[in-house]
This record gives sequence, structure tokens and C-alpha cells, in this order.
Amino acid sequence: MLIAGHAAIVAGEDEATPDWVPAGAKRRMDPIQRLACAVVDRLGDRHLGPGWRAALPAATALISANSFGSVETTLRFAESVAAYGDRGGSPTPFTTSVHNSAAAALGELLNIHGPCTTLSQGGTGTLAALRLADLWLAAGRAPAALVVVGDHLHGWGRRVVTNLSASPWPVSHGLAAMWCLPDGSGHGRQFRLGRHPANRTLDGGALEADDEVELAHRAAGTERQRAPDLLGAWWPCCLAAVIPFSEPQPLQLRECEAGTVVEGWLATG
Repeated sequence: MLIAGHAAIVAGEDEATPDWVPAGAKRRMDPIQRLACAVVDRLGDRHLGPGWRAALPAATALISANSFGSVETTLRFAESVAAYGDRGGSPTPFTTSVHNSAAAALGELLNIHGPCTTLSQGGTGTLAALRLADLWLAAGRAPAALVVVGDHLHGWGRRVVTNLSASPWPVSHGLAAMWCLPDGSGHGRQFRLGRHPANRTLDGGALEADDEVELAHRAAGTERQRAPDLLGAWWPCCLAAVIPFSEPQPLQLRECEAGTVVEGWLATG
């Protein structure tokens, strides 16, 4: 599989919703949906060319990966139930509180109808999403895949995750979008699962001491970098935000959670 484009938006950067999102849809969106539109717009402008939305194949696959979903919207819905009972729960936040809401919004706005799913695999979500894209493209399920990975946290959500995770890095948020194509269909960085020759390793860091030891052990003999060190912050799939699209050398990618290590590899950019 080829990663033919990559873009990311992290907290503190411009998260403005693009103009192609209608005003009515924008009012109903929650933060992660708006950020997903913004990062896909950045990907399109940088890598897909003018008029990219009209040029998207209708059968494009859409894969999103997030760990927390729409935290603030879920809180709003829970508060409405607490205040008014089960029958008084507000339908507006409920419809956007599910984890798949960002993928659903993107599919509707971009008018793409290929396979669509959302994964929630904690700290291994980046490589899980890329693995699924690779499998779908290899099986001919879609001519291309749009992969969107990350979370949106602020206020109450960030405080809760900070307390629960005991992260050694400040908890933040970000989303990355990747345009993936079958091998031989364009230019980009070849992605493969597993371990292959590389002198550099980039991983998502780890919250648990045993996971951190395992990541360090597997990176022995290579130059190792951790995504949260580069970002100055952590969220479960932060690796996706710092994948270098134009890296001149092969790169090993790793994510780990609860003793499970997932590995991927990028060829020369």
C-alpha cells in the first residue's frame, strides 16, 4: 500500500471548519467532526490537487480511529438524561456522541460510498487503521482509502483523561489524515506491516513501564524517537500526527498498549 498524502492538525493550530461544510451541518457538528473536516481539507489542498473533492472516487473507503470519541458531546447527552430522565435525553448530542460520528459526517459531506468503519484500539489505533486500509485495498474493496486517526480533548475531557491515564506528558489532542492507494498506482511512501530493515524507529510512547521497556528493547540498534516527545504532548494515537511523509530513509513504526506491540514500516519517501 502507498501512503500518498499525509496531513495533521494538533491543538493550538488552526482548527477552522472548511467552507465546504454547510452552515447547518456546521452548527450540528461536535468538535471532533469539525476537526476531522479541517484535517481532511488540509490533506486535500496539499496532496490531492485543485477540485479534489469532486475528484474523489465514489467508492473510496473511509477508516477512522479514535479512542475517546466525542467526549464533550457524550457529557452533554449524559447531563440531559441526568436532568430530565431517560425520556428527556437530548437527541442532538446523542447523534454525535457515538464513536463513528466523524466518519459518518465525512462520508456524507464528501459523497463517498465505499466501506466505512471506525476502530477504537487505544494506543495501537494508527497502525490498526493503516492495516485495515492495506487489507481493503489489496482485496480490491476500494480504489483508495481515506484514513483519519486521532482524538479531540479539551476542558472536562482533558482533565478526566489526564487523571485516568497518569500520562508523563501533558494530555492534548490532534487528528491526522492519510490518503492511501494500492501499490503501483501513484507516488508515496510504501507501507508494510511488521518489522523490516530501518535505521530509525518512531513510536507512540507508552504509559505503562513494561510497555515502555518493550518499545525501547525492540528499537535497540536504531535511532529511536517517541511521538509525544516530538509533540510535547500525548494522546493514544499521537503517532499518526508525526508520521513523516517525505522522510529520506526507511522508518520503523511501533505502537504498544497492554503488552501488545504492533509494528509497521515505511519505505524511502
